[in-house]
Amino acid sequence: MDLDIGGFAVLATLLAIAPGQDTFLVLRNATRGGVAAGIATTAGVCSGLFLHASLSALGLSALLATSATLFATVKWLGAAYLIWLGIQSLLRLRRAPAGAAPARESRARSAAVQGFLSNALNPKTATFYLALLPQFAVVPDRVLIDSLTLGGIHFVISFAWLALLSALVERSRRLIARAWVPRAADALAGVAFLGFGLRLALAER
Repeated sequence: MDLDIGGFAVLATLLAIAPGQDTFLVLRNATRGGVAAGIATTAGVCSGLFLHASLSALGLSALLATSATLFATVKWLGAAYLIWLGIQSLLRLRRAPAGAAPARESRARSAAVQGFLSNALNPKTATFYLALLPQFAVVPDRVLIDSLTLGGIHFVISFAWLALLSALVERSRRLIARAWVPRAADALAGVAFLGFGLRLALAER
């Protein structure tokens, strides 16, 4: 049976535009570091999709879904990371309004790592991929290739959407330049990350 690329693309689009922790992270970093930081974060987030697609194809996501200890370990790591991001954002509110920005190369590298970890340490994404991809990648002898193909489609759609959000932030540069806007973005992102982290910590399999 051939891949239902059209059906998966529609579903991937709905997943991409639904706001979540990755969206907040991209918007926060784009607000602070410009479109380059936003796109770097996007690249990191979307790279995590290939990890989840590979784990699903290799059956490791099934282990994550059935092993209470492994699920709890990944869950707590992910929750701790999100809470750390939230605290980091809120601590910025104590600093003076932005002066000189960090070097773009350093910021982009850090943003990409943040994006990847945000996606990779989310056990819900892993178990979701486990449930989703087998509905589309159904040929046993090419399940890894098909899963990576579907992950690639999800990558392109998610990258396009999150990069567009980064570009919209860049287009709003005059507004962003006002001192209170980055601080408001940090406050909103900080509260959101704390909420995502607590929700993940309380999540059941």
